[in-house]
Amino acid sequence: MTKINTTAYRVGAAGLALAIASLAAPAFAQDAAAPADAAPADAGQTIVVTGSRIASPNLTSTAPITSLTSEDIKLQGTTKTEDLLNSLPQVFAAQSSTLANGATGTATVDLRGLGASRTLVLVNGRRLMPGDVTSSAADLNFVPASLVKRVDVLTGGASATYGADAVAGVVNFVLDTEFTGLRVDANYGFYQHNNRNSVTPSLLDKRTNQGLSGYGYPRGSVADGGNFDTTISFGTKFADGQGHAMAYFGYRKVNPILQSKRDYSACTVQNANKTTLQCGGSATSATGNILFTPAGSSSSTFGALGPGTLTPNASTRYNFAPLNYFQRPDERYTAGAFVDYEVNSAIHPYMEFMFMDDRTVAQIAPSGDFGNTLTINCDNPMMSASQKAQICNPSNLIVGYVGNYPLTPAAYTNVYGTPAPAAINKIDPTTGAPYNLAYMQLLRRNVEGGPRQSDLEHQAFRTLIGSRGELGKGWSYDAYYQYGRVNYSQIYTNEFSAARLTNALDAVTNPANGQTVCRSVLTGGDPNCVPYNVFSGQVSPAALNYLNASGFQRGHTTEQVLSGQLTGDLGQMGIKSPLASDGISIALGVEHRRESLDLKTDNEFQTGDLTGQGAPTLSVSGSYKVTEFISEAEVPLVQDGFIYNLSLNLGYRYSHYSVSNGQVFNTNTWKIGADFAPVRDLRIRGSVNRAVRAPNIQELFSPNYVGLDGSTDPCADKVLTAADQGCLLQGLKVGQKVVSNPAGQYNGYLGGNGLLRPEVATTKTVGVILQPSFVPGFSFSVDYFDIKLKKAIQGYGADAILAACTTDLNPTACGLIHRNAAGSLWLTSDGYVTDTPVNVGGVTTKGFEFNGNYAHALGGLGRGTISFVATYLDKYQVDNGLTALYDCAGYYGVTCGSPRPVWRHKLRVGLDTKAGFNVSVQWRYFDSVDVEYKNPSSTLAGNYRDFNSHIPTQSYFDLAVSTRIQGKATLRFGVNNIFDRDPPLVTSGPTGNACASVYCNGNTYPGTYDSLGRYLYSSITLDF
Repeated sequence: MTKINTTAYRVGAAGLALAIASLAAPAFAQDAAAPADAAPADAGQTIVVTGSRIASPNLTSTAPITSLTSEDIKLQGTTKTEDLLNSLPQVFAAQSSTLANGATGTATVDLRGLGASRTLVLVNGRRLMPGDVTSSAADLNFVPASLVKRVDVLTGGASATYGADAVAGVVNFVLDTEFTGLRVDANYGFYQHNNRNSVTPSLLDKRTNQGLSGYGYPRGSVADGGNFDTTISFGTKFADGQGHAMAYFGYRKVNPILQSKRDYSACTVQNANKTTLQCGGSATSATGNILFTPAGSSSSTFGALGPGTLTPNASTRYNFAPLNYFQRPDERYTAGAFVDYEVNSAIHPYMEFMFMDDRTVAQIAPSGDFGNTLTINCDNPMMSASQKAQICNPSNLIVGYVGNYPLTPAAYTNVYGTPAPAAINKIDPTTGAPYNLAYMQLLRRNVEGGPRQSDLEHQAFRTLIGSRGELGKGWSYDAYYQYGRVNYSQIYTNEFSAARLTNALDAVTNPANGQTVCRSVLTGGDPNCVPYNVFSGQVSPAALNYLNASGFQRGHTTEQVLSGQLTGDLGQMGIKSPLASDGISIALGVEHRRESLDLKTDNEFQTGDLTGQGAPTLSVSGSYKVTEFISEAEVPLVQDGFIYNLSLNLGYRYSHYSVSNGQVFNTNTWKIGADFAPVRDLRIRGSVNRAVRAPNIQELFSPNYVGLDGSTDPCADKVLTAADQGCLLQGLKVGQKVVSNPAGQYNGYLGGNGLLRPEVATTKTVGVILQPSFVPGFSFSVDYFDIKLKKAIQGYGADAILAACTTDLNPTACGLIHRNAAGSLWLTSDGYVTDTPVNVGGVTTKGFEFNGNYAHALGGLGRGTISFVATYLDKYQVDNGLTALYDCAGYYGVTCGSPRPVWRHKLRVGLDTKAGFNVSVQWRYFDSVDVEYKNPSSTLAGNYRDFNSHIPTQSYFDLAVSTRIQGKATLRFGVNNIFDRDPPLVTSGPTGNACASVYCNGNTYPGTYDSLGRYLYSSITLDF
């Protein structure tokens, strides 16, 4: 039977000296560095435990904590910390640093699915700075996995303890800063997959009948995506053991995998109709399509360009998937040092320094003219006679403008309600001859120029200097200053310039020599212009060089923290409950934090001149300061009396914010936790927290712009009648027909809102912990969680706005819809839905969390172990403040995001032999999910296609073996996804069950499911 540990522990960062009688966990459940009955911390020792502030995280805290030891991390075989966390049931897939082309190159963690910005990341109990100029979330790439001694995942509000951003919880990386010796960690892994998918190969075989140009698909076995990671660590004591220094150097390289290397991602799966699949493709094709108005027609339609030809009511498509990266290349360097020196018990200075340089490249299909140009000159010699006759017909000539949008006769009548005037004759400034402009919105891919690439680099460092010590009579202090900075740069290459495209398409015959030249060459407006001949398909290298454009961004984020805490054991002054042996422990602290952001973009980004970006990227700058006062108390009420233990954990934090735009606001957070153990074998715990999240710099200061946002237009592809009241409220007219976007992408007016206020959450947990003394080595906990977030910082969502106006005739929603002159929300940037963040609605999530461990001696064979962690998601209800509530538990999609299974678990069964050979098998399970269009809420309910509208349960099995050689080396080998299970596929685009933006890649959700096949790895740890 274990003994009661009543020693007061002094903790770091927000240090609280706790004198609480707590059950010590069995040895198998402890951190490898913490024995079952831990010794008291001396004046120079810091024990950092997330949330509970005591030495045994889950089994002794008042809130559920999942802890991963260094061995757990190594058994996963991954070189990326994000992959390790994403496998936990409490974690929902956030953006993956190397598995999503839309991601920023950073790796983030999302607890409870409440968003990465609502999860606080700590290193050794102290904040990790924001990792990118676009988000307040920390970058997990900064943390060297091989140095992690333990990861504590505390779910539920922790703002009173750690400050803002901890609404969903805290992830604390405890590094082995006290390591002594020389250690080399090296890991290598790669993917192996047998291409045998039954869906996409058959679709690609039919591609020639679908007007789809692109590529084939792989067959048989493929091995790729190799990744290598190594870290060298050195630690030593000095000054007769009073000081300690540790340094590390690390390198990681990840090789790319194209989507063409997997048969299930070799094309984008779409639905031709409810039951029939097809390989999707972009209307921005290799040979080109145009939108124009055929002779005698009143609406525009697609026409397919060919060499000298134009086929109306037809289009070609381009398979953009194969050139996209499924896994992006990544190269990372890390280094750091930790030094501390105990002068005496009252003065113990310490220093930390960490550095990272990470570079990754995103690659997607070639750029082109994505409808960026709207007209063509009818004196253009590049057009064949047939093409000119069709494009320059009277129904397609430009007769007026609304803003910058050209109007054909039918469009003019739609806008003004009067007959159209005669076509506008422009005058050639060099010849004086009149000519007409015709409507021609070109969609043509730059297949001659190759794929677009975004080269992203994050150079980050974090330095900290402080001192801690004992002040006598049970009092201690910890004070430090921390500075973190991330330098960001992006070089976007192989784009097209929209301004140069306009010039290159405006070609004329040079009267001096009869050659085809740009009109801007003759006028002197742009003497470098080279005609872009899309009509014959003969694009010259000179034209490509002229059109090619690059964009540059550079910026940085900084975080400064000045913190001081005073902790005391009041029991040494006789302040305690008469029924408890330990006294009350308190902590008082003050913290000042300043965060700033500065991003500069070049003219190409700022003006939106890069055709494939979808929107301009504007410069942004801003900062805020917060001063906080913190108090915590641990109050033992009863110990070893008529009940085994009863104690309270209390906390309060007051925060004063000052924003650089002049805003000032205050927040209050608090927590009440209770620990009740009627007997040694049973504990009942519970906590109530008030948590807040202040708006971050991006939400406050991001400039407003028009960019891609929604995925549907309910008013498109039908002739409107008087019954379509919601569409008419948006400014459309009876008889009008709006063309939908073939790619399922629509414009939103996005950016920041300087008037935002903090969002507020109430989190509750109640749990039971069993450690029966009659079953040695066994522990099990179950906890209920309830998180209610109000005044959420969120946008309504473009699709929700359109649905609310079109279906519910909601006047607020209708006022946010701004259609262009043609009624479109995608053809030009003056058609959009306003979707900036506001304080509105909220989120409620409820469920149960399970943690279990068991270890049992197996005689001479060794020891068997079982570990189990699971989450049951009962509810994930969203109030967007505009439409009906909806519950995303058990659903996936554009609005709900990545799959949210009702049940997820990890179960590992292991055998540790006395000979030093260890083997374990892990089972990862994901419950089934439905597409969100099946949801009963009117906000989400809609038409859906049969294919994977229901994703069945997914199980993955992993094998890991390790052995110790002569006490100096540990070898590990493993296979994840042993059976090479294909990921579940989902369809994309307007005709399918659409993937959710950055979370979806390669027809699946790579952050949730194993997307690249069987993963084989080996690693070695050498100790000298």
